[in-house]
Amino acid sequence: MAARDPASRPDPFTHPVRPMQACDGEAPAGSAWAFEFVWDGLRAMAYLESGRVHLLSGGSDRSITAAYPDLARLAALADTHGDLVLDGKIVAFDDLGRPHAGPLRQRMSTPRPSEALLRRVPVRFYVCDLLYAEGRSTLAMPYRRRRELLAHIDLTGLPADASPYFLDTDGGIMLDVARRHGLPGVVAKRLDSRYHPGRRSRAWVQTVPRQVQQVVVGGWQPGGRSGGEPFGALLVGVTEPAGLRYVGRINAGLDHRACRELSGRLDELVRPNSPFRDLPPESHRFGARWVAPRLVGEVSYRRWETDGRLRHATWLGLASGTHPAVVHGPPPPLPVSEVSRVSEAEVSGVSEERPAKLEGELTALREAVRLAQAEVRALRAQISPHFLYNALTTIAAYVRTNPPRARELLGEFAEYTRYSFRAGTTQTTLGAELANVERYLALEQARFGDRLKVVCRVGTELHDVALPFLTLQPLVENAVRHGIEGTPSGGTVRIVALADGSDCVITVSEDASVGHGMDAQRLGEATEDLRARLAAAGYQPGLGVDAGSDSGSSVTMRIPRAGVAPTTGEPSG
Repeated sequence: MAARDPASRPDPFTHPVRPMQACDGEAPAGSAWAFEFVWDGLRAMAYLESGRVHLLSGGSDRSITAAYPDLARLAALADTHGDLVLDGKIVAFDDLGRPHAGPLRQRMSTPRPSEALLRRVPVRFYVCDLLYAEGRSTLAMPYRRRRELLAHIDLTGLPADASPYFLDTDGGIMLDVARRHGLPGVVAKRLDSRYHPGRRSRAWVQTVPRQVQQVVVGGWQPGGRSGGEPFGALLVGVTEPAGLRYVGRINAGLDHRACRELSGRLDELVRPNSPFRDLPPESHRFGARWVAPRLVGEVSYRRWETDGRLRHATWLGLASGTHPAVVHGPPPPLPVSEVSRVSEAEVSGVSEERPAKLEGELTALREAVRLAQAEVRALRAQISPHFLYNALTTIAAYVRTNPPRARELLGEFAEYTRYSFRAGTTQTTLGAELANVERYLALEQARFGDRLKVVCRVGTELHDVALPFLTLQPLVENAVRHGIEGTPSGGTVRIVALADGSDCVITVSEDASVGHGMDAQRLGEATEDLRARLAAAGYQPGLGVDAGSDSGSSVTMRIPRAGVAPTTGEPSG
């Protein structure tokens, strides 16, 4: 196809298009939005015509064509589809096939890369939008239509991919998938939004959250900065079965307040050797002072690197009430091979030049979104809609009769749901479970009044016992719903936890004061799911079920107290 006279071309060839920008904000919900992942990369506009590719940096309109000769083959698209203008990102990849800023920096700093660099750090173009096609501008078309047109452009065999987008989902699910795959975040785009060149619009909302992670302090490097702060960096880790694993050096956030909080406490824990099972890098060990791994803090971070280190981490402060033994890192980012395999049908016709790992990564992300939706549905099923409906009805009644009490209950409800529906949680402590159960019981007591009495006896020394997430809640809810609720005169729910040697024995019971607790079959069915979840988490507890017609019902669970002892070889005293 012969190139046309530039003066005769309609926009955007006549006037290069500045990229549309997203606003930062919380991920929206609703069917009016589509979602894309945020990729680490260089925003670029690609102008394609027969035999020619022209790349402009999205940030400065500067020509970057010479820096990326490996994208020159995109000109072939114009032979098939006519002149095109594409909005996307130039990306390079880490060892898991994810777009990553680290390798790309080598390319960005080299205006004319060598053949060796091109082989060592190949790049691809992730296409997110189509701005010109079929001889006309598409800027005024809605986002959905632009993506439909983009889907008809065959990128097979070329160093480019259409960035996947997702309909009929919500931002929370997308963010959870992004987190598990080590991606920065998500961007939501209104399906009916036109493309606004050079403008930042609320029609696009980008969410790049900073995660919060608990860490165990294993040492520090002295300050030496202006201001005389004693701590230049903290050396931190997370607890694993084999010991304390090093996850990084934290220097951001160590202001005067943070150093004052740490001073003295770390001095008391000084030890001669590193508590980490794996030695930190030599530069992190220089001048380091090691401490017994007793203090737990919180950091915010962007993501975990493929080597298990925290990226862009900032110290937030010490975390009270958390034992080092329950401080675990998230699962490592999922490699393609562990998420899904690309079927032969999906890769048929794909050129050998197209990296199979990248094909798998995009397929894996689509599958992960589907699985995350299923996980959320399963989690919600663990919390009774019956309770949620009744709790809200009770709060609404108090709004009319006792507004202060309604506000108090609404706060309890908010904290209860925040804990129960939080994403990515598999492990917690007896203390955290008990606190959430107390919120639940406060809401039920507001509904039942004197019909529901509660007795709780759990020693504070047991609050750090490790448990799978939502272990107590189903037992207590079953005691209320199937024991107390159906009894006109009510009854008492008891939660008792006692230390028994190396075990913690937890009993949840109800006396159903008129003698009508749950029958044995119903109680057995109620605990079957709990037994399966405990086994899946690696626990082998004794789980006893007792349904006596005259004395109510009880469930007794024996959990190893191993979770309360440090796994780093340090004494627990």
